[in-house]
Amino acid sequence: MKTQEQKQAPAVAVDPLEDLCQALFSTEEGAKKKTARQTAGAMTQRPWPQLPSRLRSAIRSDIGRLLDSGKARAQIIEAGYSAGVVNQALRDLGRPGA
Repeated sequence: MKTQEQKQAPAVAVDPLEDLCQALFSTEEGAKKKTARQTAGAMTQRPWPQLPSRLRSAIRSDIGRLLDSGKARAQIIEAGYSAGVVNQALRDLGRPGA
């Protein structure tokens, strides 16, 4: 006879960092993207180079897309990013003070 634990489906590993990156890489705007931006923006206590490279890439991609759509730096911060994250991403993109 199987126990209750044996009957359950195997657990699927969830990578919260990958979920965050996928939300930032997404071209769709919405609550999930805003939450991802706020989460990324809250990571400013870690120096930019210490953030995982995939996350930095996702942030640069999202901020670059916002800039290409005509958003100003202040509007990017309003979208959920912190000023520190925006400054670093702009520097990496070669667009300081955009």
